[in-house]
Amino acid sequence: MKGNGYFGEWISDEYGFPAYNYKCNHITDPIAKTKTSYGFSTDHFHQLGNDRIMGTAHNGGYIQLLDGTRGFKWLTYQDSHYGKLGGGIGIYHFENDNTYSSDLYTTENLSKYTSFERIFGIGYFKKRCIFNGFDIQHSICTPFSDDPVTISDFLISTDHDNSNGNRIKIIDFWDVNIHPILKSSIVTWKNRKYFGKSKLLNLVGRLIKIMLNIVRRDTESARRRFSRKFKYNCSFNSELNTIILTPKYKKKPPVAKSEPSKYDYYPKSIFLTVLNQIDVKFFTDKKNLFKGNDISINWESSIEIKKLKKRDLCLGAGFSLNLNKSRNNKITTLFGYEERDKIEALVKKYKQIVASQSILEWNANQWEKSLISLNVKSEPQLSRETIWHSYYTRSALFYDEYYKRHRIYQGSVYLFGHGIDGSIRDYILYFNSLILISTSIAREFLLFNLSLIFSDGKLPYSLYGYGKTSSVFVHSNPSDLYLFLLWGIEQYISLTRDFKFLEEKLPFYDKPHGIKTKISEKIKLLIEYLFSEKVGFGEHGLIKSNDGDWSDGISLMVKNRRKFIKNGESSFNSTFALYIIPRILDLMKDLNEQFLESCLDKLKSLKQALFKSYNGKWFYRGWDGQGNPIGDQNLYLEHHTWLLISKILDNESAFNLIDQIYKKLDKPSLIGQFISYPPQKTYLNILPKGWDVNGGIWHAMNALLTWGYSKYDEKKAFSSLIKNSLAQRAEIYPRIWYGIWSAPDSYIADYSENAGEAFYHIATPMCDFPIMNLNAHASYLLSVIKIAGIEADLSGLIIDPHIPHQKFIFKSPLISLESYLDSFIVRYNITTQFEYKIKIKNPNWWNEHSKIYLNESLVITYIQSSEKADGFIEIDVPSNTGPLVIKLTKDNI
Repeated sequence: MKGNGYFGEWISDEYGFPAYNYKCNHITDPIAKTKTSYGFSTDHFHQLGNDRIMGTAHNGGYIQLLDGTRGFKWLTYQDSHYGKLGGGIGIYHFENDNTYSSDLYTTENLSKYTSFERIFGIGYFKKRCIFNGFDIQHSICTPFSDDPVTISDFLISTDHDNSNGNRIKIIDFWDVNIHPILKSSIVTWKNRKYFGKSKLLNLVGRLIKIMLNIVRRDTESARRRFSRKFKYNCSFNSELNTIILTPKYKKKPPVAKSEPSKYDYYPKSIFLTVLNQIDVKFFTDKKNLFKGNDISINWESSIEIKKLKKRDLCLGAGFSLNLNKSRNNKITTLFGYEERDKIEALVKKYKQIVASQSILEWNANQWEKSLISLNVKSEPQLSRETIWHSYYTRSALFYDEYYKRHRIYQGSVYLFGHGIDGSIRDYILYFNSLILISTSIAREFLLFNLSLIFSDGKLPYSLYGYGKTSSVFVHSNPSDLYLFLLWGIEQYISLTRDFKFLEEKLPFYDKPHGIKTKISEKIKLLIEYLFSEKVGFGEHGLIKSNDGDWSDGISLMVKNRRKFIKNGESSFNSTFALYIIPRILDLMKDLNEQFLESCLDKLKSLKQALFKSYNGKWFYRGWDGQGNPIGDQNLYLEHHTWLLISKILDNESAFNLIDQIYKKLDKPSLIGQFISYPPQKTYLNILPKGWDVNGGIWHAMNALLTWGYSKYDEKKAFSSLIKNSLAQRAEIYPRIWYGIWSAPDSYIADYSENAGEAFYHIATPMCDFPIMNLNAHASYLLSVIKIAGIEADLSGLIIDPHIPHQKFIFKSPLISLESYLDSFIVRYNITTQFEYKIKIKNPNWWNEHSKIYLNESLVITYIQSSEKADGFIEIDVPSNTGPLVIKLTKDNI
């Protein structure tokens, strides 16, 4: 099966799920070296997570755990500055020959082991080391739950009898290092060297870095400085057999716990316990486990209650075993981050779970219920990939205590480097797939997004810290967020039939204790804000861009940025508005007639203005604020996607446009599609040609293009789906580790310098943290959902598959489809008090003898929409119908 890349291979684990068997010796293999803004890196990693806690599992053998409840912070940050190693590390003392080692992937350890495996799996990281007859499998799992814990599972066996005493000491080691991810407008970490492709940009970037270093405001110094402002109290709960570290701010916190703050002054406790009945010895002082860089275990040491230095602070659970050849020995520990009064319940819960079955087996059973998959025989990698994308999407969840909602992050360097999360446009691009994964979490996430609205209708660009919002750098006043949020509302209600959602009441962000207003009223406020002078329309009749629409960099690609921000117009906003605003107005009841007529008049004028922005081949990207079109000589992709999706063009114009897109942006690209071509020359080469939004390759827009293609050309749509897959990327760029199992939000175009890599510019070095961006995962799932033909509107569910194969199976917790040569099955897992319709595109085999069954009952009354020339079967679903199964059969069977 394709898509392995150079660094290992995709496998099916013992639970039937895809996993990546990472085989590369990144210490010695030069291919492991990846370009970053600070030089070369060999650090390759994988995302772990559940609904509450996240982490990164590294090829070096360690885990960095991440909490996001009160602003993002690492809990076991690997940091050479303090000699911190990370967490999830097995330390071993083989007593027969007095050998020490660990399951960190180091040259010294490799010299001792005959085998060392690393597997990145769904919700786990597995390491397997074989040494002199000892076989140790160490799995670290983030259990599928809403619990801030990880579980370490050691399975130890030997091929020796115990006549000589097969004694081994094992320590589950977590090098505690709370490291806050504070906001950093320009990322300067790790002694960054490169800030752009021009000498001047590099000089400016280095000067900025030097100045920030002097005032100790550079990315890492600021984070380390705040982390030193805590002391730790250590306690032992003998009843639970649990060691607990509780951080406390050294001074009086300057803000109350409930108030928004860029810092978290109130971190929770970190704890470690053993879950199976086995004697354990706890460690809290790293000096009892290491002398310098060498392992040296002081087994007679006691738990240190005294104050410890940050570099010595750790949690370890030690076990002494005498192995027997005839059986496996198992150790299971629980490491977590929670309020002290909630630890007991967590310990008891997981003791009960692991008493009856393997935690990995239990975890796999839970994940199986929460995944999207598409199975097409001709493209077997699609099943693997859609399952994997589902995992990466759901495992990016966390609980935000300020908003009291679960939400997902965008990730990559935006979060981990800049310390900001957002924006709403990205959240909603991920939202469509989240609806099909979990409607309850999707509802929560949408409420969170709606809680960001200010009382005047304004939306913030990004979030940081605890409950803080930000408009950063060049993104102080984006114009597209209102449209994206409206799209999210419409998609949720249409797919779930949850019309009561419109009656929910929420406060405004800037008045959290003020009067709550209905969501229906907030929708009206968003539209009014968009149409007002705060965004509004330009002289050519298009919706204005302000300092950016979807493209943050569009304002950097005009001659006069200041005039563009003031007067520039956006075809992206305009085409998007023509798609979403009519749909959202359809959902609204009791709309003020004057408001409705005003909206419809504006949309009519907008459509006329858009059609005037046409050069005979494609539509302009917008206007530059000085009367000049953007994109007369350059074909831009973004706005054309919504033109295709909305189907507002006549067929001839649409197919001509598709032909231009295919020839200029699609066919020439080895992976995905170019965002524009030809690229432009930018000031100081701040966006080099083929980089970023100046001709790069973007998952988000390519997903929308796949959807747009599907409206007109199934072959191009399916080809686009394959072309944007991880598997295709790994075939074209097998020697770049990112893009095989996770990815950034964009790649450099293949005609450019650094082809296939992630970009960097003066503020943002995407290449430094080039995975865990949900545009690579959730946006791909969006295209899969649309290729499967799943859409919805006010009337109900629409099923119109665009897969050029009769046989396929699409599965998700909300909607599943099974297409065969003589039957078609739809499963829709909702219960609603409202009537609705299901429209299904006629299968090729449909004939006068075919039958329809609704929950196994023959449907007598249905509308054969083919009489109206659109080729759909239309079924009325009565009110209060629970989860349903519709089966179409070729004959009466």
